[in-house]
Amino acid sequence: MLFALASLIPLFVVVYFFLDRSIDRNSELLIDNEYTIVGMVDSSLSGYLNRNVTALENLSKKPAVTGLDSDAVNTLLGEATTVRPEINGLFVVNDQLQLVGSSGNLQPPDLLDDVSDQLGQTMVLRRARVSPRINVSAESTIVVVTVPVIPVSETEPGGDGTGGTATNPTVPQSPTAPATPPGRVVGVIGAIFALDNLEQLVLPFARGETGIAIVSEGEVFLATNDIYRDETAFLQSRGSLVQRALDGETGDAITRDSSGDRRVDVYQPVTFEGANWAVIVSNPTVQTFAQNVWSRGVMVLTLAALVILAMAVALGELTARPLRLLSRKAAAMQRGDFGTTIEPVGSGEILSLSTAMSEMSHQLESQVHGLERSQSERERQTGQMRDLLRRTLRLQEDERRRIAGEIHDAVSPLITGALYQARALKMTNGSTPAEDRDLSLTKVGQLLERASEELHGVIFDLRPPDLDDIGVVAALEAYIQSLQRTGFTCKLEVTDDLPPLTPEVRLGIYRILQEALHNVMRHSGADEVVVRLESTPDLLRITIRDNGAGFDPERAVRPTSLGLLSMRERAAVIGATFTIVSRPGGGTAIVLERPSTGNVMSDDVLADLIGIEGNRSQLEVTTAIPENGTPERSVAVTAGTDREEADEQNPRPQLPD
Repeated sequence: MLFALASLIPLFVVVYFFLDRSIDRNSELLIDNEYTIVGMVDSSLSGYLNRNVTALENLSKKPAVTGLDSDAVNTLLGEATTVRPEINGLFVVNDQLQLVGSSGNLQPPDLLDDVSDQLGQTMVLRRARVSPRINVSAESTIVVVTVPVIPVSETEPGGDGTGGTATNPTVPQSPTAPATPPGRVVGVIGAIFALDNLEQLVLPFARGETGIAIVSEGEVFLATNDIYRDETAFLQSRGSLVQRALDGETGDAITRDSSGDRRVDVYQPVTFEGANWAVIVSNPTVQTFAQNVWSRGVMVLTLAALVILAMAVALGELTARPLRLLSRKAAAMQRGDFGTTIEPVGSGEILSLSTAMSEMSHQLESQVHGLERSQSERERQTGQMRDLLRRTLRLQEDERRRIAGEIHDAVSPLITGALYQARALKMTNGSTPAEDRDLSLTKVGQLLERASEELHGVIFDLRPPDLDDIGVVAALEAYIQSLQRTGFTCKLEVTDDLPPLTPEVRLGIYRILQEALHNVMRHSGADEVVVRLESTPDLLRITIRDNGAGFDPERAVRPTSLGLLSMRERAAVIGATFTIVSRPGGGTAIVLERPSTGNVMSDDVLADLIGIEGNRSQLEVTTAIPENGTPERSVAVTAGTDREEADEQNPRPQLPD
């Protein structure tokens, strides 16, 4: 701690030395900078006023103005206001101070009383004059510039109206020339300017703590905010400076502001002849600034000392902390807690030890988490396989009952009828007439033929022979035709020839479409279904779209639901993706997509594919915006998708089990 305090002493000495050396040099630079600012402010302000006075003098020579024609004056002033937007208003009065014409936002009749003395001085002195500040409202302050109106003919030499050139008061004259042009003043033309226009010329030169003021006798014409806030104190403390500047002197002096701080001021008269103004630029002295810097420096150094002391105290703690931390982490790892991370800390051997323990902790944590994920995944897969096994057994029993029912209800009565007909013929012992015998044999044949057709239908449901004979398209056409015979509207669209497919893929596609169409007939309430088969060199896409009631896939579908689990598993077996797009009241679309692989897959490849897809089955929910603007929920499942859960979430339509 003592060493930390001792290290601050050289810092204090160096800071004091450089501050003391820089005070004198910066004082000279500050005064030179203020003289430069004073000159720039005077040049900017005088140039602005001279340009506008020249413009007013040009207007005063116009016949419309010298003739004091009210209509012509209003027209001319309106055009001039448009050309010079910085002018808020123009007006012309005659030698009786009566308004002849005006233009602009501010109406001169409201200002004539405020500038009546200025108008008289303009006509008597025969030169431009600038008014004091005029407060039009709480938010608006203006200044008025006036120029005498002297007819050109009267300003020519001799005043006889022949020859000569009008004298421009802004052009320097020879010593023998009169100070103002001869002739009679017939009126005054005035321009109204917002004080903001002049402030924009002056205030940009103020930077930091620099104060700028344009003063006249007993008034601060415009200034920076810090001077405006205490205008009276400013004039009182700098009364002699203001008077010397108004008398034409230029110089600098040390003053004190209202708070007692020393300031260096530079003053100079404004060179514009129409206004008795002075420019004053003020800044805190370098010594005052240095005192502020010293105060801040002492505060900073004090804070630095406190920080250094705190660091010295903390350094010992930081040295011993890594060992205590490593000890606690090792105890936690011994208890099997790998949730906290060991960060490399310390230096040297402690850093090496903490780095090794950190790596060991990460490895153990990764292994434990991997084992937990594997166990969770195995439990999930076991549950799915258990549910699938129960459903498979249930489906097998349902299929056996269906086949038994169809044989019992359809085939068995036909065979029994044929048997009874044959026994009846046998009981006649050949005494039946030939015509009756032929008729009975015909009925027996018809009954056996119908029984054969029913058995063929049962066999077709178990395994459509067209799949192996002429392909999946013909099998689908036959199945759709059987649906159409029941009155259900279903269309099959095939855009291209399908690529060669393995028997397993053909059977999987057929069973998925068969179950999907079965679900549509039972649960969707649709009256039309379109099945579309599309084939590209890289992809086989099958779409089943209906116009039924639809449902919300996000609420109705879970990755582990069992209603359409067989469709999902069949899609996984053939390496296809299974997607459902639906919204309540907007129908349902089922999309089956399978990359084109070309060659027939072996049983080993199919078995590997089943294992991979079973481990990677997952549910993805996306949102699609259809053309009608209504959000449409979409569920895409890598191995398949189910509609079963809509039974509980959406009573209509009832979705399949």
